[in-house]
Amino acid sequence: MYCHSEYMSTLKEQRLQIRIDPQRKQLLERAADAAHQNLSTFVLGAASRHAEEVLAERTVVELSPQAAQAFSDALAQPARVNERLAAALDRPRQFRWVD
Repeated sequence: MYCHSEYMSTLKEQRLQIRIDPQRKQLLERAADAAHQNLSTFVLGAASRHAEEVLAERTVVELSPQAAQAFSDALAQPARVNERLAAALDRPRQFRWVD
């Protein structure tokens, strides 16, 4: 069965080899079957998505000196609580934290 993936559209010239215990390989195979993908496509897709998430969390945001000053000024100003926010804070919570 053919299943299109965004990671299948380029010519593959590189190889990635990993060692894995039998239980983990079986888990990945079952998940790949459930997703109607072969094991390589499933693992590459999952690893690529996770890599993108990790790198997105570590992206550096560069600001011009003016933008950096505006950001700093906004952080330095005390927050203003309007009537709706104050009323919401006064209402009893409808949830409880679970540790």
